[in-house]
Amino acid sequence: MGHRFIDHTADVAADLEGGTPGQLFLSAARALTDTMTPLDAVAASVTQAVTLEAPTLEDLLVDWLNELVYRFEVQDMLYSDGEVVVEGREGRWFVTATLAGERFDPARHPMRVLVKSATYHGLHVVQDGDTWRARIVLDI
Repeated sequence: MGHRFIDHTADVAADLEGGTPGQLFLSAARALTDTMTPLDAVAASVTQAVTLEAPTLEDLLVDWLNELVYRFEVQDMLYSDGEVVVEGREGRWFVTATLAGERFDPARHPMRVLVKSATYHGLHVVQDGDTWRARIVLDI
């Protein structure tokens, strides 16, 4: 499970992977945090629940990341760990998560770049054997 940043002309792009769709979404949350500040600087001291649903897995991934961007903008929350379950049922996709992180502290979290939103540009989610993979582009 993890993420790897890739070259992108104007935004930030990352390839993600996980053993399950939930682990893929956790990798996305970590990549988002790592875009804004070093991931290893964010303690998992506060937990928050997140639940979302969308018509497609791709829509759910974008909505997921945009929810986390919103929580950063409104609550100053950064996330470094958690438990995430993603499942499809009745023609829709659902995520139920308990994320762990902490509030942004400029003294301990050097700001790399602010993320405006997750985009659909170049977005894809695929299952490759036992591994789920995705590419995301974050608008900065």
